[in-house]
Amino acid sequence: MHANQHIVERPPVVVVMGHVDHGKSTLLDFIRKSNTVDKEAGGITQHVAAYEVVHTPADGSSPKRITFIDTPGHAAFQTLRARGANVADVAILVVAADDGVKAQTLEALESIKRSGIPFVVAINKIDKPNASVERTQASLLESGVYLEKMGGDVPWAAISAKSGAGIPELLDLVLLVAEMQGLTGDTAKHAEGYVMEAHRDQRRGIAATLIITDGTLSSGMAVRAGGAVAPVRLMEDHTGAPLKKASFSTPVLLVGFDVLPEAGLPFSSYKTKREADEARKADEAAHHAGTASLAEGDEEGRFLLPVIVRADTAGSLEAVTHEAARLGDEHAGVRIYHQGIGVISEADIKAAIASKEPAVVVGFNVGVDALAREHARQHGVSIETFDIIYKLSERLEELMRERSPKRTVEEKLGRAKILKVFSKRRQTYLLGGSVLDGRLEARASVRALRKGETLGTGTIRSIQANRQNVERIEEGREFGAEIECETEAGLHQGDILECYKTRVV
Repeated sequence: MHANQHIVERPPVVVVMGHVDHGKSTLLDFIRKSNTVDKEAGGITQHVAAYEVVHTPADGSSPKRITFIDTPGHAAFQTLRARGANVADVAILVVAADDGVKAQTLEALESIKRSGIPFVVAINKIDKPNASVERTQASLLESGVYLEKMGGDVPWAAISAKSGAGIPELLDLVLLVAEMQGLTGDTAKHAEGYVMEAHRDQRRGIAATLIITDGTLSSGMAVRAGGAVAPVRLMEDHTGAPLKKASFSTPVLLVGFDVLPEAGLPFSSYKTKREADEARKADEAAHHAGTASLAEGDEEGRFLLPVIVRADTAGSLEAVTHEAARLGDEHAGVRIYHQGIGVISEADIKAAIASKEPAVVVGFNVGVDALAREHARQHGVSIETFDIIYKLSERLEELMRERSPKRTVEEKLGRAKILKVFSKRRQTYLLGGSVLDGRLEARASVRALRKGETLGTGTIRSIQANRQNVERIEEGREFGAEIECETEAGLHQGDILECYKTRVV
């Protein structure tokens, strides 16, 4: 057989992107006639998953396969969303007709542009009472998205993901855009693609959802993704039906990895497991060098709340670490000392006890085994479990603030110039001045400066304006004040007073 006879047209891989509430899951739900929305905590899709559908175009041509990647909408899953776009051939940008372009819509658009793939706009929720397709089009135009028939070349369809109106037309557009790209795959090659998700199944072991972007994967072969290897024995399609062979654009669930592969990693396949193991050994030194640095990097003088994290999947774990990394400031932060997939176990509690500071054990979409719960109770280890990412984030921030050492913060209120010193008795001065900027407040602290040098510090005992006692005096106004200030040099005309307050945080 001639080599190029193996090269055939391949189905498009489509990523659905957009703002968190604009109906991506409802759209996919309608397309695949199954329900994912109700299973999601807080209505947020929290894992990337892939589904294959068959669509018959309106022109009556033969039915065509399309693979859809469902990407989470929450900000914590930005990395996965970006990876979803990089794996895909075509993107659908969902924008709600009653809400228009939002911050996450722009973020999704940026992700699509970076990946360089063509996209189709789905204006959703057209059946809502306050929906306006025209207003949404204008909103897109303002964001630099030029739609077809409106001076641009971006195809679009007005749809209702609930009723299904406009969805066949949307799928026709997706196939048309894919056809223009001339997508092909080589059936003779060993399969390659990406790990979309990975999790630990207590009954069957480590499983991963793979998207094959080229080549063929058959029983008896082996797959390697980074440091993880799996023989191809137990392979299923997106409905859970067993597969002996799968080719490009197909999502498969492969069970039997020896370690958990990282979501978003590329995978390669080999004729035998031995070949896959040899390829891993060759790559191992570089891999270890990369992961060793993750445990290092303690920061001098900054409080770091030690956290041990358990999550249900690799994607969730990545989301939690993303959230933890963005918390804190130059004084305090969160540090993940230990992380893993699966239920919270006794080993996690032991790791928490061993940390210098009392560590908190956090679970996302996972349970706590009985031994771990008892061990934690005996040793006073805090276990917190969550099924909504922002609740986890809020709690970590709260714990970080509670546990970080208290410090005194100075709040600058304003500056004034001394115009005249009327009298001095011990360290108490009666003087007149003018506020240069900000304000002066009675009973606030004050710092006296001459030519930029600090003369001493003290307190404003009282302030007068128009011979009346006042609590504060604003910029541009003159005042009289009684100030107590410890200074050997004394206070003179022309000296500057800096007014400030201190508080403990």
